Amino acid sequence: DRLTLSVHCQVGENTSIPARIEGFRPLANIKLRPPGNLQLVSKTENTYNLTWSLNISSHYLDGEREYQVRYRTTSQSWEEARNFTIMQDQMWVLFESLSPNLKYEAAVRARPSASSTYKGAWSDWSETILWRTHADRKDQNQTL
Repeated sequence: DRLTLSVHCQVGENTSIPARIEGFRPLANIKLRPPGNLQLVSKTENTYNLTWSLNISSHYLDGEREYQVRYRTTSQSWEEARNFTIMQDQMWVLFESLSPNLKYEAAVRARPSASSTYKGAWSDWSETILWRTHADRKDQNQTL
């Protein structure tokens, strides 16, 4: 679908059209809502599974989305955070080999997949989820 969008401004008797876009393609300009409901489950001593959901998203995009995850320790800035992209439409990621006994924070964003016929920009980042990794067992044994 292609649309023509116009902005009409009226001040008193004067009407103007300061902006007009012809051939606007809504399906090439999608911006999803940020993912929500972030949950973290500790699978093993140092493996954590992060899941999320999309509260509002068209069924046309099912299987046509990708996600970016960023995470950091709370002593790092977001500029120092690790980022990676999940190229398929899976709403989970496994964190492995995180440092023991540290506070971590993660956030997720979404967009139509680069391989999809739909196009768009990254959503805003989700709210963050905060957790502390387990203490290292070797450290615990040494203090006994």
